[in-house]
Amino acid sequence: MKRSITIVCVLACFSVAAFGQVASGKVFWRGMVDDKVHLVIKGLTVETKTVSGRAMEAGDFSFTAPLPRDNVKVSALRKDGRGTVSVVQQPDSSNDFTAIVEISDSRGGAADHLIEISW
Repeated sequence: MKRSITIVCVLACFSVAAFGQVASGKVFWRGMVDDKVHLVIKGLTVETKTVSGRAMEAGDFSFTAPLPRDNVKVSALRKDGRGTVSVVQQPDSSNDFTAIVEISDSRGGAADHLIEISW
């Protein structure tokens, strides 16, 4: 009896420690940008939306973990390419936990970009 109570207490401690922790993760996106593109990230999906310039084929992406349905802080880093990268929308309950990253490349013509987005 004493042993089963100990096991229950240990399991309860692990449950409390795990509860409330949000998983970290990343998504890597590679694609062509001609002026301005928004990467709309939700769960395990990335939708590429051309804001201005020529529309290009959707880029390729790879997740290490899904963007959680929780308030997390998203950051973006340009690993390759030109121009700027910024997070224009953080995920929260009001936007159904959707992040938006903007890639802005105002130099003439399209260029390849590699973006690392983390939370």
